[in-house]
Formats: sequence, structure tokens, C-alpha cells
Amino acid sequence: MDSYDIARLAGVSRKTVQRVLNNPSSVKPETREKILRVMEEHHYEPNSAARKLSSRKSHTIGLFIVQDAAKYTLHTDDLFFGAVIGAIISRCAALGYNTLVSMADVSAPAPLFSMFRQKSIDGGILVSWSDLRGIVEEMRKANYPVGLFDEGFFGEAPQGVPIPHLDNRGGAREAARYLIGLGHRRIGIVTGDMANNTARERLLGFRDALGEAGLSLAEEHVHYGAFTEEDGVAAAERWLKEGALPEAVFCSNDLMAYGVLKTLAKAGISVPGDVSVVGFDDLLISQYTNPPLTTMRVPRVEMAVQVADRLIAGLERGDTATEADTFTARLVVRQSCAPRETI
Repeated sequence: MDSYDIARLAGVSRKTVQRVLNNPSSVKPETREKILRVMEEHHYEPNSAARKLSSRKSHTIGLFIVQDAAKYTLHTDDLFFGAVIGAIISRCAALGYNTLVSMADVSAPAPLFSMFRQKSIDGGILVSWSDLRGIVEEMRKANYPVGLFDEGFFGEAPQGVPIPHLDNRGGAREAARYLIGLGHRRIGIVTGDMANNTARERLLGFRDALGEAGLSLAEEHVHYGAFTEEDGVAAAERWLKEGALPEAVFCSNDLMAYGVLKTLAKAGISVPGDVSVVGFDDLLISQYTNPPLTTMRVPRVEMAVQVADRLIAGLERGDTATEADTFTARLVVRQSCAPRETI
């Protein structure tokens, strides 16, 4: 017995039977009850593969790694995003969805839209350092279900778009408080790209902590970077050249901290003997730097799981607000900082 037989016995069309199977709320209660009663009487069990076909769902999530070839290359083994990509794939699989991984450039996003139009995917998750506000807005207008990892260019998540939120301001405040608690007073910062909301929030949190302690931030101790290792190199080289090396440095991500560590070591400056250094992210390599880096650990895996959960909840129940918690970075103390008294 198949859906044709159920439709004949219930006196309805096959399409109505399919609607009961896939979207029962769209069928009048009395009609729905009649069809379900016929199914029960004849012990009808719908074929799951057929249901997927009839609902036109692929049960596949597109995982789009979007880079800006003019500025950087983002790979699946990226130090920050590698764990994110793996966690999204694993979580989608646990929820019964395949993952189709694709690379795209921010200047040529057409492949992202074609997969939606061809119904190759049910929804998409974008992973990128770039400003994707225009692309996300186009997807929203086309009613394409989409989530995003990295809120950097979004002051506030667009309605219906799952984006995990990290308390960047609070995390930077905690990092600066730690350095202040060690007795440091001349503290410098290497910022990220100030067009990025994440970088702005971390600078604000850093300033918050200094203000609470009655300290001022000298402009000479602010180096405006863009989240690359080269920015950390440039900051340390500039401070050394100007004779303005701080007692301690907060770097807005680990990559920039690596640049600071490398440059200070080359100049014969001891870390933490002469300068304390704190990063932000806790990349895998941070425990192996010389010295091992004290940093703020970002719960990347948990954040990746949340965006997958919320996107799929939206696909299946229309509920993208599920578990939209704020995440907090946690201080991981290693050997790149020391109390000021020992300097």
C-alpha cells in the first residue's frame, strides 16, 4: 500500500496525503484526522526517502568558507576556523544533515546563491573574516536560510540569522585586569581592524579595565592592527624604535601576540622577564610558543554547535531563537606574564 491507496480510501488527493506527512498543520483538522485514521487502519508507514523527496528537502547544509583573496587566504585548516569547521560538520551530521563544503571569494558570491536556487542545500552557514553584511542581506531577501560564524561586522545579528555572540568587551576587560593585577601600569594594546566590531569591543574592554584602575592609556601604547601576525611584529618594532616599549602588552588576538613574541625575542627582550604578553583566542599553537602564551580562550566549538543547532531548528521548526546564549572567553594562564615586582 502506498500514498495513492491512502488517498483513494480517504477520498482525497495524493497531494493532500503528502501535506499531512510533511506539513500537517496546513490541512484542515477533520481532513487530517480522516487520513490519519485510514493510515492507522491499514498499518501504513511512509517511506522516509520518499518523504524527503516529496518535501523537496536535501537534508544538506552548505558550509561556505568565504575569503577575500585580495587580503587573505582562508583554508579549512586555518588556526582559528579549523576547529569551527570541524565542529559544524560533526554537529550537522549528529542532527541528520550532510554538509557540503565550498570555497568562495567575497568578490564573487554567485556560487553561494546557485546552491540555494538549485535546492542542493536546505540552508547555509558562512565562515569568514570578511564583511558579509551585503551577502547576508541578499540571502535574507531571497528567503534563503543562513547562519554565520563571526559577528565581527555585525553590531547586531539580523532578524532570523543565527550568529553566535561572544562578549568581546568583557573578555578584553578580564585580560587587562589580569595584567593590572600583576602590578603593570604602562600597558599597551595591539588592536584588530577597527572597521570590525570585535576589534572595537576589545579596545573598549581594555580601556574599561584601565579606567577602573585609575590608569590612562597613552596613545603611543596603542598600535592599530588588523588581526595578522605582521601587525604584532610592526607594533613591537615601532615601540622598540621609539623607546616606548610597554611593561605589558594585550594583543587582540593570538596571531598578533605571536608577532610580538617573535620580535621581542629577536631583539633580546625577555618575555615575561622584561615584558608580559597576553593574547586572545587560545589557538592550539599558543601552548607551544616560547614562552607558552597566556590568552583568553574563545569557546569556538560551543559557538559553532550553537549556529548549527539554531539554523537546523529554523529549518525544521521555524525557530532560530533556540539557545541564543552569549558566550564568554576564559583566561588561560601560561608563562608569558609575570608580576611587575620581578622585573
